[in-house]
Amino acid sequence: MKIESPFKHEADFEHMEKVLMRQTKDGPVPIFEGSVDAEIACEILDFDFPTERVSEIINIGPNPTLEQLQLGFKLMEMVIAFYTRMGYDYVTMAPIVPIPRTPRHVCENPQQQGLVRVWQEEGQGIVSSREEFEALPWPPLPGVNVLPLDHTARKIPPPMKMIAVILGIFEDLRSLLGIQQMAVKSVEDPEFVEAILEKLCLYNEAAVEKCAAHPAVGAVIYGDDLGFNRGTMMSPDWIRRCLIPRYKRMADACHRHGKPFLFHSCGQIDAIMEDLIETVGIDGRHSFQDNIEPVEQVYRKYGDRISILGGLDVDLLARGTEAQVRKRTRQTLEACAPGGGFCMGSGNSVTNFCKIENYFAMLDETQKWNEEHA
Repeated sequence: MKIESPFKHEADFEHMEKVLMRQTKDGPVPIFEGSVDAEIACEILDFDFPTERVSEIINIGPNPTLEQLQLGFKLMEMVIAFYTRMGYDYVTMAPIVPIPRTPRHVCENPQQQGLVRVWQEEGQGIVSSREEFEALPWPPLPGVNVLPLDHTARKIPPPMKMIAVILGIFEDLRSLLGIQQMAVKSVEDPEFVEAILEKLCLYNEAAVEKCAAHPAVGAVIYGDDLGFNRGTMMSPDWIRRCLIPRYKRMADACHRHGKPFLFHSCGQIDAIMEDLIETVGIDGRHSFQDNIEPVEQVYRKYGDRISILGGLDVDLLARGTEAQVRKRTRQTLEACAPGGGFCMGSGNSVTNFCKIENYFAMLDETQKWNEEHA
């Protein structure tokens, strides 16, 4: 299913940046997506790509094969084509930071007619001692390759910018130790856990600094899933002690170059939102679920201090009707758009099990809203 026309024909990241920084209430509501699954993008673009290999390419190691490099460039071409043809103001792109991670597994869901989802073994990681941790093949610091950003900068029209995507240290900590071992060692050997976090932070800080310094990057979005439906995975005190100061270092690295620092986290994270806003200094927050807290409520609480990005529940995009999606999009815009600092989009990402017609309906209803309020 191809889109008949883009959301808009000319990118305007300058306006989007003002929205992200809450510097304007005027102009159109931008659209924001941190991620669109390859199956969705390929179907919309009629693009040929082995989507079951996306995770392998995204998590490419320090010694990629020629085939993996070729697929990596093809994946970049697909991402660039999708964001430009759909009418976004930006393209998402990530630097290469080849730190060790547990392997990702591709699993086919028989209920999805051949579609696959990716998962990681979190019961047990790849290290359990300091010796194993130090023996991992860590790249020399800063260990950051911005080739994908340089390549993208040559491909996008000048009004567009990139939003650089950085994977968070808490997710990598869980990957290295496994979530069960991480929880145990956070109590039994907290110094070991802190040593891992600090090493990861050095790479991430370098990645944020290098991305934010890139002239074609307009913002950085930092993704670290901290919560589940009812609260944070680790205690708020642990997060304040172990993560918040390190997040601040990364936000500072971004702000040194005058770029917005956006924060993505799934789950209920109200317990540490004040820390993220007041201590870290995040400029915007992404990822919302109606069964946790509808985006309108989040906007009422925090929308006067940070931008709110997206919010249309993924479950609705996956199982709802087009009419339901249009109604919910309109409700969200009526609640959040007039105050400024809001971008429309999915609550998390456009997953491969979302209905494309629902995704198009969300974009079309947002376009209609903008035309009505021009």
